[in-house]
Amino acid sequence: MEVISERVVWAMSALLLVSALALFVATDISEVYVADFRTENKESCRPSDVDLSRSQVQDFFGRAKSVEPRVLHDHYDLAPCFIQGTLKYRFRACEWEVRAGATGSITCGKRIEYFVCDTCADLFARNSK
Repeated sequence: MEVISERVVWAMSALLLVSALALFVATDISEVYVADFRTENKESCRPSDVDLSRSQVQDFFGRAKSVEPRVLHDHYDLAPCFIQGTLKYRFRACEWEVRAGATGSITCGKRIEYFVCDTCADLFARNSK
């Protein structure tokens, strides 16, 4: 019985840690500025495909999960268009990018952190009409 309760404690601790990390990312982003739209293919990807406001960009990174570059490469399609700008991330001035396929990145100096958001379809849905 003691082994089961020890496993439950470990599982609950892990769940709490993951939840805290998600909250940490969401609350560590401020001063979002949307600077520009870029595309690698004007015929297939338009500004309306990724027309997010400052608050939507902050919401995107708050919902998104950080992933290793290999996960992004192997499991997600990179849309040819994106918006970009600046923000404060963990109190540092950084640059960000959000692509139409609900992937993104934050670059602080030489460090790049990649994000994917499997629960952000609503942020892009109104823009695809």
